[in-house]
Amino acid sequence: MTNMSGQVELGASKERVRSFVTNPDEFSSCLPNVGEFEKKSQEEFSAKFKVDLPADMRKGLLANLSNVGIKMNFKSSVDGDSVSIRGEGRSMGMKITIDLKMDLSESSGKTLINWSAEVNAGLIMKLLGEQSFKKISDQIIGELVGCVKSKLETT
Repeated sequence: MTNMSGQVELGASKERVRSFVTNPDEFSSCLPNVGEFEKKSQEEFSAKFKVDLPADMRKGLLANLSNVGIKMNFKSSVDGDSVSIRGEGRSMGMKITIDLKMDLSESSGKTLINWSAEVNAGLIMKLLGEQSFKKISDQIIGELVGCVKSKLETT
């Protein structure tokens, strides 16, 4: 299991941020390389997406892979100023779970998100190695945050 956390400030109201991250249509648009998307309810969706593997990670069993496909089901819930998103799915035939918690606070029209995530990628992390897994995770988080920021700060 890997634990990650961070903080990001967005130039949007807390209500707009909450609405975006809990809306399957909007949130899924920021997942990397989405190939398939199915909205199941206002709180649930499934998505198939790909994560690019940097060239320096393509060795051994991964020598011929330029990306890894992931299929996950996501469900969001709101408790006051906290939003939780749980993801469960598979990649390379192996189970992966993500528990993301975001605490939202607003000041002067901007929203501060303090987030934490527990990622359980079991065998995938062992296959890639902890440092490579962290590098890919940081890349995905950076893309996701950048996308959310650009969509919320331009609307």
